[in-house]
Amino acid sequence: MNSSPIGVFDSGVGGLSLLRELRRLLPNEDFIYYGDRANAPYGAKTHGEILEISKGIVDVLLSRGAKAIVVACNTATAVAIEPLRAAYPNLPIIGIEPAVKPARVAGCKRVLVLATPVTVSESRFAALLRANSRDGCEFIGVPCHDLAFMIENDSTSEEIEEYLSSVFAPYRADGFDGIVLGCTHYPLVKDEITRAAGADVRVFDGSDGTARHTKALLSELSLDSWARKIGTVEFISSDGSDHLERFYNKFCI
Repeated sequence: MNSSPIGVFDSGVGGLSLLRELRRLLPNEDFIYYGDRANAPYGAKTHGEILEISKGIVDVLLSRGAKAIVVACNTATAVAIEPLRAAYPNLPIIGIEPAVKPARVAGCKRVLVLATPVTVSESRFAALLRANSRDGCEFIGVPCHDLAFMIENDSTSEEIEEYLSSVFAPYRADGFDGIVLGCTHYPLVKDEITRAAGADVRVFDGSDGTARHTKALLSELSLDSWARKIGTVEFISSDGSDHLERFYNKFCI
């Protein structure tokens, strides 16, 4: 048993979608959520910048007693997860990956994997798509240059749907029957994505699988909390605002 908090971080509000799933599966755990709004979006930064930022955030979370780290950002996972694990060998560090395997297992044939440009350019991402492009299923990485920024800055549903329609337009002719959300910001606008893609297109999110993996790993390492209480969340925003907590209370409870 270990009652120390679990550290979770993302470039902003996106990781709140994963935090929601973590709290659902681990209701007795305390969490510290670090949203790096001062450096958002990560998708516009270099690999070196993302790695340096990620290490700095892990240090902050460790200074506050975190017993494990969940990287609630697909871009940071793609760029920094292996260097972070090498730098902190005794610290459980869990990353998030696009839910491509569930899309393949579900029988989808042509799937768009929406992600930031940095994620799409990563070899880890390309290898994941290649490994799952079988059994008659094709995965296509689609860089969404502005979507995380729009979500972070409270764009309207109409603006987001219009943007998504332009993203999907080049793929309409050959069709697609699945969409994988390759950024933790994107589940926050799942309804807009579904409307822009069409009701017959299935949408897959990796948050549930990551939350289940986190729960299993904590149990395996005897780090899970058995405290008989409802866990708490401490929000830290690098820009000093209360935007994260307000967003979580409005959209994730």
